[in-house]
Amino acid sequence: MHTVSEYALVRGGALFMLLGSMALASPAVAARFAFDERRTEVRFAYTMAYSTQRGRFTRVSGTLDFDDKAPEKAIINASIATGSLTTGEPLVDNELKGAAFFNAAASPVIKFKSRAVLASAPEKAEVEGDITVNGITKPVKLAVTLAPHDDAALKYDSGSKIFLAKTRISRSAFNMTDYQSMVADEVDIEIEAIVRPQK
Repeated sequence: MHTVSEYALVRGGALFMLLGSMALASPAVAARFAFDERRTEVRFAYTMAYSTQRGRFTRVSGTLDFDDKAPEKAIINASIATGSLTTGEPLVDNELKGAAFFNAAASPVIKFKSRAVLASAPEKAEVEGDITVNGITKPVKLAVTLAPHDDAALKYDSGSKIFLAKTRISRSAFNMTDYQSMVADEVDIEIEAIVRPQK
């Protein structure tokens, strides 16, 4: 026959094993990364007549919640200052910032928020989300690559990563319909960033 103390020991051991297994099964906590605003820009390209025109936004902020063991649970939030648009041509900049296009005065921020992540490879994923441009929100898909950085300037910043994302939108979906006879509807967008672990 077992004594009361033996039963207590067995039950205690079982409880310890149960708690241990629960700890092992508990979901990992995603690390938060912040977009390094000094090393982040959003580039865009479109066709006008028979040539490719390019520009970029230089003020970008955002966060990435990411766990290497569960990349499909990543969460991305990004904000782009519309007024930071530059093409190198002041007349073009003023036109693109005007009411007929990005409408920087009324819509000073372009936003992106992810909704779902489909990891296709260890460092690649398709990210579905919503983008708000010119006050209009539409669904969009981004092809994203997230890889360890190779920037010598970040050699002391352990854990930083290179974030690259590409997508294509139709400008008419965001009420940008001027110059349709000269300017193509499709706009290619590329985001390049260094994301740093938040401390």
